[in-house]
Amino acid sequence: MTWNEQLEAATSAWQGLCRALEATGTEALTKTMTHDEIDLAEGLRYLSRLTQLTLMSAVENKDADHPYLWTALDPHRKMGGDNPQGLYLSAPINGTDVYRLRGNRGSARWVSILISQDGLPPFGHALFLPDLDIDADGNFEVLIAARPQPGSWLKSTDASTGVLIRQFFGTPDNVIPMTLQLDNLTTTSAVPQPLTLQPVVDRLARASLMFSALAPMMQQEMLDKADRLNTFKTDIGDPTSNAGGVPGGNAVIARWALSPDEALVVTVTPPSPCAYWDVQVGNGWYESFDYRHFFSGLTCEGAHLDDNGRLTVVVSEHDPGTTNWLETAGHRQGHIAVRWQLSGDQLPIPDTTVVPVDQVPDLTGLPLVDPGQRGVARNLLADSFDRRFGV
Repeated sequence: MTWNEQLEAATSAWQGLCRALEATGTEALTKTMTHDEIDLAEGLRYLSRLTQLTLMSAVENKDADHPYLWTALDPHRKMGGDNPQGLYLSAPINGTDVYRLRGNRGSARWVSILISQDGLPPFGHALFLPDLDIDADGNFEVLIAARPQPGSWLKSTDASTGVLIRQFFGTPDNVIPMTLQLDNLTTTSAVPQPLTLQPVVDRLARASLMFSALAPMMQQEMLDKADRLNTFKTDIGDPTSNAGGVPGGNAVIARWALSPDEALVVTVTPPSPCAYWDVQVGNGWYESFDYRHFFSGLTCEGAHLDDNGRLTVVVSEHDPGTTNWLETAGHRQGHIAVRWQLSGDQLPIPDTTVVPVDQVPDLTGLPLVDPGQRGVARNLLADSFDRRFGV
């Protein structure tokens, strides 16, 4: 290609991205879930975050010959009901080479290692914490390859494009992230090749498509629930469905709408068996709340269950003075999701009721939490955040 042809290709790629951002973003803002300023402000921020997320995902760290792990989602790049207790890492792979993932398991209550791929479903094969061969010191190794490998083997295919590692921590006071290293055992190239134009053009086009698809899809999750406020329904009937579920798990999701003096009381009996479960709240853009400062998630390890094994969660703006409280963080509306992992074909649907927040202790019988205890717990959120993200 001549210089002018190269310049035209680069300019066209950039303009295409800008057009996609403008058109999709403008439409999303006009469909903001409420007319509250906080939702519009967070929508504008969400679009900037999603721009960053899709560009990073489509353009950067794409060399499967020289892969390295980095955060896929984090406090500043959120989407799809990200777990407030989660640490998400990803790296590029291909379906032909052999990769070795090794390290120490840390303290995560739940671990899943997933193969991402082109097309639908978005994920291929997976390994979970019970599948890993972990020694007495917490060390493990996984080989990722198309053909069977000794030990823990995660199968790749021609469609494979990456590996996603999800670590979900059980309690804020026990956060030790995995130490991990990913190596391509097949490549013989010591250093990456110099960057050429066409791959960047293609990656920007992919980023444009991702942004144009993800923004309305995630937003529509909440808009579709406008006639089912404060009640659960599931739109993912198969844990590995094309609708967005990840292997090994499923979720039920509700859109809540509360005034400051109200509380949503959610009750459900967790299934058995179930390797891990959690409950989380977030905004109308399907993002988690600021989990460094707000109580926005509970896990099977940290939540209180009654003597019959039943879970009661309270969602409200004001502190109800009980355990199992999740905050609305200044919002009148948002989402709540319950995630079940390895629960077979069981998908319990929680019951819900809206009550005055000052009646929560009497109506629920939950253990009481005084302001001093709440302050200690809130400080733990910041400590957990700092340990998780290496601050």
